Amino acid sequence: MRNIVLSLLAAVGLGTSSCTADNVPVLEPQEFIANAKADSKAVILDVRTPAEYAAGHLRGAHLLDYLDTKAFDKGMKKLKKSKTYYVYCRSGKRSHAACLKMQEHGLKVVDMKGGYLNWTAQGMETVTQQ
Repeated sequence: MRNIVLSLLAAVGLGTSSCTADNVPVLEPQEFIANAKADSKAVILDVRTPAEYAAGHLRGAHLLDYLDTKAFDKGMKKLKKSKTYYVYCRSGKRSHAACLKMQEHGLKVVDMKGGYLNWTAQGMETVTQQ
């Protein structure tokens, strides 16, 4: 029931989320992960570099380096439009740019406010590459 309520709140914008002027939903880390867990079509996407990802990332996150333009564009074309992509980077700048680009290609995106720095500042769980 909680998952349904969270999903409904996110859908109608009654949670603590905000949308930027360009319509990219931006969520605080706790709401970001709660919505991703409640969303059966969620994919957590880390758009940092491979070195940043290896040093620590969100559990279950997939890497798609935004700074490697060719690899990002190629990887983005493989993403399914039926999924919702929960996107984060180091501080929120790259993830927001990635979200805009992904939206242009018809993908549904959610950005995490403050990125990995905000996530770790709040003591949220991270994992390292094994």
